[in-house]
Amino acid sequence: MRKFFIITSSIITGLLVGIIWTTIYLNNQSSKVSNFTIRTTNLAAKPETISYSSNNLPQINLSQDSAVQKFKSLYTHAVVKSITLSLSKDIYVYDIVGYDDRKDCTIQVDATNNKILGQSTQVLDYDYEKDASLNLKKTISRQEANEIALKEFSGGTPISWELTDDNNHSIWKVKMIHGEHKHTVKINARTKAVI
Repeated sequence: MRKFFIITSSIITGLLVGIIWTTIYLNNQSSKVSNFTIRTTNLAAKPETISYSSNNLPQINLSQDSAVQKFKSLYTHAVVKSITLSLSKDIYVYDIVGYDDRKDCTIQVDATNNKILGQSTQVLDYDYEKDASLNLKKTISRQEANEIALKEFSGGTPISWELTDDNNHSIWKVKMIHGEHKHTVKINARTKAVI
């Protein structure tokens, strides 16, 4: 009887220790900081490699709507074809591409201070289909796409977002990192379905 009690208590103690250490390990894994390196091109078209830490990413102070309003204030009749928010040097930059009846239009806006970093136009030598533009009133926001991506790639840190039209479907592409792993989550921007 005494041997049975000793063996049973040893097994229970071993299981409890195993469960406690597993819990501690998993909690530490989810709070680990991811370090990653991004190859960017600065405004002088010079490639650079910059390292970041997932707990020390640049601040995003400008909403997507405000960046689009800035684009619309410069190009009143243009429609938006794509919106990208990505790291460039030590800041996040909105890159908005669109077109009107005569020209392609592009603007880069600093997402930390709302300043225009660059803009360009180019005369169209081809015709866009009207369907190739984004209907921003019918697409989910970057924040909502971010929440979906975080549920899909648990523990990941989003580092860039891109909203484009792909064969008449508005698609969010959210690039994420977790440790050494990189992953892109594609989301239908109208139905919220992960692709």
